Amino acid sequence: MRVHVGQIRAHCEQCGCEDFQPTLGEPPCPTEVTCFNCGLSTTRQALLMQISDETVRRAQAFLESSRKARR
Repeated sequence: MRVHVGQIRAHCEQCGCEDFQPTLGEPPCPTEVTCFNCGLSTTRQALLMQISDETVRRAQAFLESSRKARR
């Protein structure tokens, strides 16, 4: 499974892979997932926070470039 919002995708902090699978023993809607490539375990919440942080970073970069363009 891939976790993304629009064009922003979550990735494994260890290897950069964007594919995850439910951790063994988790219910059908897992809270914990494992990187398909390296096996690093994480949570869906952590992946969504990663997307949130990237959204904020992109918004700040856009605002900064807009300010520079106005000067």
